[in-house]
Amino acid sequence: MRSTRAIKSNTIGNNARIYQADVIQNYASKPSEPCVLIPFPRNEELISRQDLISELDRILPLSEDYSTAALYGLGGSGKTQIALDYAYRRCHDPTCSVFWVHADNETTFTQDYKSIARKLGLSSNLDGEDLLMAVRYSIEASPPWVLILDNADNLRLFGVGNTAQDALNTGDHASSLDSFIPRGPRGQILWTSRDERISGGLVAARRAIKVSHMTPDEAKELFDSVRNKQASSNEAKDIAALLAELDWLPLAISQAAAYLRRPLTTVEEYMLRLKEGKKRWRILKQSQTDRFRRREVSNSILETWNISMKQLQIENKTSYQILHIHAFMDNQNIPFELIKQAALYSDESNVLDHVHEEYDSSSSSDSDSDGDKITEAIARLCEFSFLSIQDTENGKRAYKVHKLVQEAMRYELGRKERKKEEKYFSAAALGIISNLLPVSGPEVWNECEKYTAHAQRACEWATLCGGELTAANILTRLSDYLYECGRWREGEIIDQRAYGLRKTALGDKHLDTIASMSNLGATYHELGKYEETKKITMEVLALRRDILGDKHPNTIESIADLATAYYTLDNYEEAEGLYMEVIALQREILGEKHPNTITNMACLAITYNALGRYKEAEGIHVEVLALQREILGDEHPHTLWNMASLAAAYYALNNHEKAEGLYMEVLALRRKILGDNHPNTIKSMAYLARTYHALGRYKEAEGMQVKVLALQQEILGDKHPDTVWSREGLAATYRALGRNEDADKLV
Repeated sequence: MRSTRAIKSNTIGNNARIYQADVIQNYASKPSEPCVLIPFPRNEELISRQDLISELDRILPLSEDYSTAALYGLGGSGKTQIALDYAYRRCHDPTCSVFWVHADNETTFTQDYKSIARKLGLSSNLDGEDLLMAVRYSIEASPPWVLILDNADNLRLFGVGNTAQDALNTGDHASSLDSFIPRGPRGQILWTSRDERISGGLVAARRAIKVSHMTPDEAKELFDSVRNKQASSNEAKDIAALLAELDWLPLAISQAAAYLRRPLTTVEEYMLRLKEGKKRWRILKQSQTDRFRRREVSNSILETWNISMKQLQIENKTSYQILHIHAFMDNQNIPFELIKQAALYSDESNVLDHVHEEYDSSSSSDSDSDGDKITEAIARLCEFSFLSIQDTENGKRAYKVHKLVQEAMRYELGRKERKKEEKYFSAAALGIISNLLPVSGPEVWNECEKYTAHAQRACEWATLCGGELTAANILTRLSDYLYECGRWREGEIIDQRAYGLRKTALGDKHLDTIASMSNLGATYHELGKYEETKKITMEVLALRRDILGDKHPNTIESIADLATAYYTLDNYEEAEGLYMEVIALQREILGEKHPNTITNMACLAITYNALGRYKEAEGIHVEVLALQREILGDEHPHTLWNMASLAAAYYALNNHEKAEGLYMEVLALRRKILGDNHPNTIKSMAYLARTYHALGRYKEAEGMQVKVLALQQEILGDKHPDTVWSREGLAATYRALGRNEDADKLV
């Protein structure tokens, strides 16, 4: 189980854990040429809103100084388009790097940082907070640069509005994403947000620009451009009235103009339908629950989409289904496979028959082949401006649906008479994600990442279709992926949700509920929440003993987890007793040479080391190493882990030459297998540096210790125990070199 792997991974070194951070050569080195990573093509039809553009250029000019700005306002007011124009204009400077990050949530933020990391050529071994920090440093090291943080609507992710209680609930480990925002010379950051608190929160109030409606002239120019037709003199009055009814909002204008490109109705008729629909939306919004009213949405925007949606329903059933299924997934980076599966989805419930029965059954969506049907459906969605093409890093086409389109659909589906459709589409989203999200493993991590954000969104709406258990299973697979990647902060929320769903649906004593508890305990451990780890592990053990018995492998696994929880809390005597119990049971049930038996023997040896029983530790490590080499081979991660543990035992026995030899062997193998920048490779370097100090090779030790300390101060902070430990170690090396003044500055 995951909890065992998690806890075993951190038992070596006790308070001397070294965090992955050795990408300093990447941080400090400027890329050979400027990097540009913008996921959207330039809008060649952009209507220049000169007052806003001029103000933005005044606040965020090309300069030698670090500066920030924000565009905020109602959804659909054009913030992203203004930011996109700014990004492309900055590309005119051939020395400037420009990066775009979707800041909707931690998942999209992390995904875009991973793309930047690849663009900058950072190590593929980086993950979790190490990757986020590496990207921050790399951007800072390559001025001039511009970073666009789009759709930062949840400002709590960046520390705005968080309370002391929030910090207590999330733990010290969970610093806000603000920690990973680059700062430095010749860098500019532009935020977009619907939340007015960004003014005075993330940027100074004088550097925040409110984006509202267009001027009447700008609105008219946009309408004519999207409609691709000059208004006749007879239409002028009706168009002016329509634009006023649309609140001069760019998104609503674009949607209405896209609809009116088709000779289906006049401007006057459209406006009358719009007015009537807006009244209905006002009533509906007042009656909706909070889950549909989380953000303010203009009634003008809602009704323009509703009018287009009804026409789409008539013309192309497949398009209608694709769009409504994607109301319950993430709105961006939608891969073609998700579009395809949404187009082909059917649960044979005939829920949608009544939706389409009044319309022409010879709809153009009934093509001879699935490929034709999907291609035509996508074309229709793009024509109605519901779907837009999004560039991806690997060159494969992806799609985007505007957030407000999703909200409009969910508003409409929230009506009592449309609950069957709501259930159908939310269930479809869950089912499609369940089929596409693979079981985690390094060979499918790219596939997992592709569906991560969509899986989280689909699971948010599971209660609409009674899909809580399906969502829990999806979240568990997603948690396994995030765990393996070291993205524990994201994984904690996923684990909590999976546990909560299973507990409600299955009860406290169901084995799946208990498995979710165990996974949550593993994640708590990785986050340094050791007391929480101990508490939840004890609960899991009690439940498994009661349900499965003392000798079930899962029960034994929980005993081992509890032993390691005690170890991390420095209660070595309790840990020793439990490890001995585990080993005795595993020898009886699994045999002497089972990998789990061998692993827990190594854990017992490490505990002996912590207790000062070095000779006993050495003996067990030697025995375990022989078994691992026989069964697993010299290059297996468990073999290398135990070699490092044996080296630690030699170090404790003052046999520093033997320790050095083993540490060098482990380091060479880890470099070969994992690469220079893998966390375990770095850990081997750290222990080798400590051994150099013990051997009197202080200059070699100093070089490694300086690097580690600098990185820990930046990543963990001055007061983190690991930083303190590294500072003391470097101070000791300075004293050994006769540099007492340098040592005094550290302590």
